[in-house]
Amino acid sequence: MLERGSEALCAETSAARWDAHVAAAREGDREALGHVLGRLGAYLRRRAGEELDTQLQVKVSPSDIVQETLLEAHRDFAQFRGTTRGELVAWVQGILHNSILTAGRHYRGTSKRDLAREINGASESCHRLAELAVTNSTPSGHVVAAEESTQLGVALAQLSPREEQVIRLRNELQLSFAEVGMALGCSADAAQKLWTRALKRLAHKLEYGPHGERQP
Repeated sequence: MLERGSEALCAETSAARWDAHVAAAREGDREALGHVLGRLGAYLRRRAGEELDTQLQVKVSPSDIVQETLLEAHRDFAQFRGTTRGELVAWVQGILHNSILTAGRHYRGTSKRDLAREINGASESCHRLAELAVTNSTPSGHVVAAEESTQLGVALAQLSPREEQVIRLRNELQLSFAEVGMALGCSADAAQKLWTRALKRLAHKLEYGPHGERQP
C-alpha cells in the first residue's frame, strides 16, 4: 500500500512539474517552453506516422513533420490561449495536422521534388521516454515501473498507433483521462478503457518479447 502511494505521489509530482513548465512558458520562459514541447516529440511522431499516408511517407518522414511542427509551435506559442496540458496537446496536434496537410498539397503540386528537403531542418527536440507505469491484469494489480530502454521502445512500437498514443498521453505526459480523450477525439471513459487494454498488451510485450519468448 505504501509503495502504491509513493508511486501515485511521484505521478502527481511529475504532473505538477509539467503544469509548472506550461505556466512558465506562458510567462515567456523559453527554456520551459523548449522542455514542454520536447516532451511531446515521441507522441507526435507516432501521431504523424498514423496520419501520413503511405505515398507521402515516401517523400517526407514523420520526424520531418514533427520537427516542423515543434518549430512552428515554438515560434507561435504566443497564440496559444489555453491553460491546461490537454489544451496544449490539442493545440500542437492542430499544428501537426496542418503541417501534414501542407506537405500533402506540396506533394500533389511538386511530384518530382523531394519534399523532405523542403521541411525546415529544425534540431530534433528531446525525445526521451519517461518512465511508464504498467499495471498488470492480476487481481492485486501491482505496478511495474518500466525504465527508458530499447526493450520498452520496441514493445511500444509493436502496439497500434492509438495504443501507443494513449500510453504516452496518460503515462508520459500525465494527462487526465478527460484530456486524453480530448487529444484522441473520444470520451474520458473510452480513453480509460483504451489505456487499460493498451497497458495489458504492453506488459505482455515487455514480458514475452516480440517473438513470444519470455524475457529474462
